[in-house]
Amino acid sequence: MKSIRDNTDPKMRPTDLLPLMKRLENYQKPSNSDTHGYDGPIAISNGGQITQVAQDFLRASDAVGVPFNDDIQDLQTSHGAEIWAKYINRHTGRRSDAATAYVHSVMDVQNNLYLRTNARVSRVIFEGNKAVGVAYVPSRNRVHGGKVQETIVRARKYVVLSSGTLGTPQILERSGVGNSRLLQKMDIKVVSDLPGVGEEYQDHYTTLSLYRVSNETNTLDDFLRGDKEVQKELFAEWETSPEKARLSSNAIDAGFKIRPTEEELKEMGPEFNELWNKYFKDKPDKPVMFGSIVSAAYADHTLLPPGKYVTMFQYLEYPASRGKIHIQSSNPYEPPFFDSGFMNNKADFAPIRWSYKKTREVARRMDAFRGELTSHHPRFHPASPAACRDIDIKTAREIMPNGFTVGIHMGTWHAPGEQFDASKVHEDIKYTEEDDKAIDDWISGKMTFPTFSALDHQHFQYVDHVETTWHSLGTCAMKPREQGGVVDGRLNVYGTENLKCVDLSICPDNLGTNTYSSALLVGEKGADLLCEDLGIKVRTPHAPVPHAPVPTGVPATQQVR
Repeated sequence: MKSIRDNTDPKMRPTDLLPLMKRLENYQKPSNSDTHGYDGPIAISNGGQITQVAQDFLRASDAVGVPFNDDIQDLQTSHGAEIWAKYINRHTGRRSDAATAYVHSVMDVQNNLYLRTNARVSRVIFEGNKAVGVAYVPSRNRVHGGKVQETIVRARKYVVLSSGTLGTPQILERSGVGNSRLLQKMDIKVVSDLPGVGEEYQDHYTTLSLYRVSNETNTLDDFLRGDKEVQKELFAEWETSPEKARLSSNAIDAGFKIRPTEEELKEMGPEFNELWNKYFKDKPDKPVMFGSIVSAAYADHTLLPPGKYVTMFQYLEYPASRGKIHIQSSNPYEPPFFDSGFMNNKADFAPIRWSYKKTREVARRMDAFRGELTSHHPRFHPASPAACRDIDIKTAREIMPNGFTVGIHMGTWHAPGEQFDASKVHEDIKYTEEDDKAIDDWISGKMTFPTFSALDHQHFQYVDHVETTWHSLGTCAMKPREQGGVVDGRLNVYGTENLKCVDLSICPDNLGTNTYSSALLVGEKGADLLCEDLGIKVRTPHAPVPHAPVPTGVPATQQVR
């Protein structure tokens, strides 16, 4: 919210946006906080059980200096851990989705909302610079002999684009709104010269690392592997008691937001410290990183050894890197040019490196910890104290009590893991410059494998470790036109009439949150602004919560086929 405030019209201040956030929220966690709403259409809860993994994570987080907080989504806390809230209705165990809350609920009671599926918007129709309609095409180009066949829908008052961070800038460019030099190359008539369209793409960059846990730890690994008995048990639990079922969750059981200490900042290099001084230092409500634990391996289980896992994932809340997306043709079926920009600013390496170390220390202090799955970690030199250690012998024998090869290590770099002692007091791993480089190589996708014959000769394998969280935003930013802005404080597209953008593409900067709630907030604000322009009142025929009935009968996944 603060980033929106800093770049826009006064009506986008947090004090103005908070009532809209509360309007959309049906907060179901134990709380009486004024920050949250309790009557909105979007349910938020702990999602089923509070697991032993969550409790273990919170205890270990506190041990590394991240204290427990009942609610770190209070718009103020930037360093703390909590049982992670989820967009799940605690009464039904189902995802609380925007389609149910905002679309189907309206169509249930009104007859003036039409939903056209299996179609994509080609362009906005202009008369001069006034938006008067849209043209759309079938979502797949299978008809009309491969030719673009448009259907025109006329607008009486406004056209509102809500096609997302990747879709909205493409529609604008195909419509003649964007960088005039790009549009002229494609013989697209320029309606409004806005070089900022498609620029400043942002995301939350995530890295994931897998850890072994004890065999008695309750994870979803066997369910995900396809164990029929486990699946039958968990589906039945969800059918009969969704309010406490393990499947009434996304398995992200707990998480934290963190900021570095002064000592940690000293180790994070000049690029990040420059960013820190400009962006974070005087804004104590801005977390640098988010970290969380998943009660399973977030990976393809057919490629993993047997056993139980947890996944630590961490993402950068406010990356300095920027990307772009632009059309390559006026044809709506042609793929765009897209450069995510991931890690193109050196300032982003240090906080991701730091957060990997932080979540690794949390994992090592968990009672359930039994080693690191070395294939899903940086390639440290085998002699380094930072080198990963895989499963301990005791746990390996528990997994395969009749296995003949348990504990045999033939010519590998990895020594057998020590038997884990949860009572042992852990000290932080000491990383060398070489270790830090190994982490940076892992982040960037350049994995370095030292050879035994000559450690100064290395070969490289290129893989992807920094991933998207699907939290894309920023490609049609709300800021002054002369600064590359695309929309003004009322979400009107510069240089046009009767055209608004209402989605996450309008965010001028990143957000320290899961962007689902932010997308809904932008929608609520856009609705208010549009109604003000039209001189009408907002109607909110939202779906009641809970909306979906508790399912009965035998689930389809268990029916005999």
